[in-house]
Amino acid sequence: MFGWLATFGVHARARSTPVTQWLAVAPRPLIERLAQLGGVLYLALPRRESTDDVPLAGCLVEHAELAPLLCTRYVGLTCAVTSEGPREWIECADDAGRLLARIYLLPDTDYLAWDGLFVGGIPVDVPARWGKATDICGMARARVLRFTRHRVAELDVLGSRPVSISILGQGVARDIALSESVAMSG
Repeated sequence: MFGWLATFGVHARARSTPVTQWLAVAPRPLIERLAQLGGVLYLALPRRESTDDVPLAGCLVEHAELAPLLCTRYVGLTCAVTSEGPREWIECADDAGRLLARIYLLPDTDYLAWDGLFVGGIPVDVPARWGKATDICGMARARVLRFTRHRVAELDVLGSRPVSISILGQGVARDIALSESVAMSG
């Protein structure tokens, strides 16, 4: 878990501002570790027709909505204390600093695997284009899932499956989707 305790005791007016630490990540270890998380809430931007992104060589996705993860080069580890409690998520950005997806930690997520996602990440300044069109509006949908990974003929295949989560996790996912103004699906 990244830093929500750092804001615990902070005056209420100051708690609403998210704190983000940026890391440059190697995409392959990130893809390999996503399957260890268990249940998460995944929000992805719709695929852009014109893009300069070069996806990770040797990897495929089972669903088009997962394709942005192959272009992730930076992650923003973000935490905030909201009226519903602490929240943690990662902002997935491409090499130009454009928002691609968000992955939210849920009560059912494996917290140790969450921390392990970022092993080997290199702290960096905010990506150059960050802040320009980083609004979550336009996200296709919010979906509770668990990532899967398997190999097919020397290729890593990233997929997802529906996952059963606790009633608490369902409520947290619903609250996040509502606060982000996106529809839940699945």
